Order: sequence, then C-alpha cells, then structure tokens
Amino acid sequence: MILNRSRDLFRSFCRDVMKKNFLVVDDNLTVCLMLKSWLIKKGYNAETATDVYQAKQLVREQPFDMILADIKMPEIDGFTFLSWVKKYDSDILVIMMTGFADIESAVIAMKSGAADYIAKPIEPGQLFHKIDEAFLTHLNRKCKEVKCNQMIKPPGEVYARVMDILDRVIEQKSHLTIIGNRGTGKSSTVRYLHDKGYHLSKPLVTIDLEQYDREWEMSRQHPDGISDTSLLKERFKDAQGGILHVRNAELLDLNLQDELLGILTRQNKDEGFVQVVISTVKEKEELQRVMIPKLYTLMEKNCVELPVLKGEKEVIAAFTAHFLKFSNYILNKEIKGIEPELMKRFYDYAWPGNIQELKNMILKAVLLSEESPVSLSILPELFGKSETPKEQKLQPVNAIHKLRKENYEKEKILEALQLAKGNKTMAASILNIDRKTLYNKMKLYNVST
Repeated sequence: MILNRSRDLFRSFCRDVMKKNFLVVDDNLTVCLMLKSWLIKKGYNAETATDVYQAKQLVREQPFDMILADIKMPEIDGFTFLSWVKKYDSDILVIMMTGFADIESAVIAMKSGAADYIAKPIEPGQLFHKIDEAFLTHLNRKCKEVKCNQMIKPPGEVYARVMDILDRVIEQKSHLTIIGNRGTGKSSTVRYLHDKGYHLSKPLVTIDLEQYDREWEMSRQHPDGISDTSLLKERFKDAQGGILHVRNAELLDLNLQDELLGILTRQNKDEGFVQVVISTVKEKEELQRVMIPKLYTLMEKNCVELPVLKGEKEVIAAFTAHFLKFSNYILNKEIKGIEPELMKRFYDYAWPGNIQELKNMILKAVLLSEESPVSLSILPELFGKSETPKEQKLQPVNAIHKLRKENYEKEKILEALQLAKGNKTMAASILNIDRKTLYNKMKLYNVST
C-alpha cells in the first residue's frame, strides 16, 4: 500500500514526461537508435552519443535527467564516464548497460554512483521498470532534501507576524506582495506558500523581470513574433491552478501592469485560479509610486516585509543550525556545531546578503571542515584572508551589487559554482533555483565550469 501511494505520488509529480530528458551513450549506433525510439514512444526527449567525448559535450549543453550508458566502450569506458557525470552534475541519474551480465560489474556500477544496472539484450519492459524505480528513489531522496531545506520559523515577533500573514494567505488563496532586501528569503517564502497550499502537481511559475527583456527579445525573433504582454499571458496560462511569482515587480512597465491587472480582475476563483505573488527589493512607498493605483491596491491588501539579519542573534543562531543540518545532508558530512568564538563573529557581522549569504557561508564552512565543531581557524577562508567580519562590510555581497544590474545574476552563478567546486546540483541549491534553470542561465550568460 505504501509503495502504491509512492508510485501514485511519483506519477502525479512526473505527469508531464516530456520534461524528462534522456541521453543514450553506446558505441553501437543501432543500440542508440533503438533505445531512443523506445524512449520517444513513451513520450520522453532523447539524444544519443556514440562516444564519451560527444556525450560529455551534450551533458555540458543540456540538463539531462537520466543517462543510459554502456560500460564497454572504446578509449573511455562507462565507469570513467559515470565518475565524470557524478562530479559534473550529481543530480543526473545513470543506468549502466553491458553485454556482460556479471555481478562484479553490477557491484562496481552501484558503488560508482549508478542508479541501476541492466544487462543486454535489453527488454523494453525491464528497462522502463528500472527507469520508474530510479526516478521514484530519486524523488524520495529529493523529498527528504526538501524537508531538510524547508523554510523555518525563526524566533521573534517580526517573523511571527510574517508567518501569521502567510498562513492567512495560504488559507484564503489570496494574492501577496513580498518586500525585502536581497537574500532575505523572498523566493523561499513563495515556495513555502506553494508547499503548504498546493499539491506537488500544481505549478509554481516564476517571471524574473530582470531577465524578462531578454526572454521577450528572444520571443520576438520567433517566426510568429509575440509581444511582451502575450508572453505574460503565456506564463499566466502555465501557472493555471498554482502560483505565478513576479520577481523584481518594480520593473513592471505600464503595459505589463495594465495586462496583469486585467487578467487578475477577469479570472474566476475556480480550479484554474492563479495566485499571484509579487516581490521587490524596493520600499513599499517606492513600489506604490511606480504601480498603477488599482493594481497596487489589489496586491497590497496582503503584504509582508522580510527583516534583515544584522544584529538579530537569535535569528542568526536559528538559521545557522538549520543550514548546518542542510549542509551536512548535501555534502554527506557530520559536522556538529560551530565554535563559540566563530559564532560571536557571525553575530557581529553585518550580513549585507542576509539569509542567502549566511547559507552560503555555512555551506562553505562545512565544505572546508573535516572535524567538529567548525573551527575559528577557517575564518580567513570564510571572510577573506585580509579582512575580519567587521572590516569586510563590502565583501562579498556589496561588491557584487556595484556591478551593473545585468551582470549581477551572472556573478552570483559564478560565485555559486566556485563555492560548489563546479558541482551544479550544489550550485543550484546555493542559488535557490532548480538545476534546469541553472543550466538555462549558464547557457544564457555563456558561463562554463
């Protein structure tokens, strides 16, 4: 019964299999084409590669969900390729294939990080059974990770008021405005609304207006050519029954505001109702100045202002404990606690990047530590070799803020990849985005590892 419920959850979660991308790697072209044909008939996307060099290039360019790789290949074998994949992007599932159905190969494959192992000649039924099992296991692991990295409820009256508003918004499915400095948890707040108020199958669609112009420009190059308001309608349609999150709402121009207001006032509160959340780093007064009065009045009925970390010892301690647990999970470590002297430095630091900067700092501390607790000796590596936390008021976040706005996101991606030592799964977690979004943004900004 439990297994059946898990399978139902998996099928619901993966209802749109077109989102699953496969790569088949085998030096036998006939095998590649056969497996590709099977996968496409099942509704998956599939690419093929007949050597490891070609396969690596495809992995660099596309966010694959699963790879079917032969063990016995010329020049570079499947095990070497598997090791490279797990280092390059640990979130990609790999099923190893071989004509030699021996236990030794199976054991080596599983120890090397393969999701499963299948012997040739391959039967379609057995292959898709193993694919389903691998995705189900991966989903269960992700669910545990979500629980480990879920939004917490820090101490203090300010956060208590924020949570009260959020709970009311969840209950009423009402629209929401989120105001907060960079790194204060705006995206995490939206995910909290979705996790608490919707089934996994319901969409959470995000429009980042800092990137919106680029997306519109790309859409205008399409043969059909669509306007920016049409693009907004498409995103709204994608969010049917779920949440549409508009980031950097202060950048909404008058045309988009007018279109959004029209959509919101026309929609019915039925199964397809879209809950709209807008977020901004601007003050409420500034947001009011740039928005159409009717739209501002509609969105401002429910508004939360997220606090900064500076000087909040209890909040810093709560988030530190939470991110320590999270970092241990994704880095497979067991670091317990932080030395009191180092915690004192955390309390004294200004945290210009707020919660996001603290999360990155704890990830880096756990990554650098081999023994518990995290020692004060790694302070130079955390804050820079020539600065102390008090002196480093412009590093690392304020220095990035001085860059031109269009370069900000690229710099954050490079910073996350450096911190994660090229591991895209960890980098995506640091940035609070999914892995496919990271791939797309890396391609957009021409970022390579």
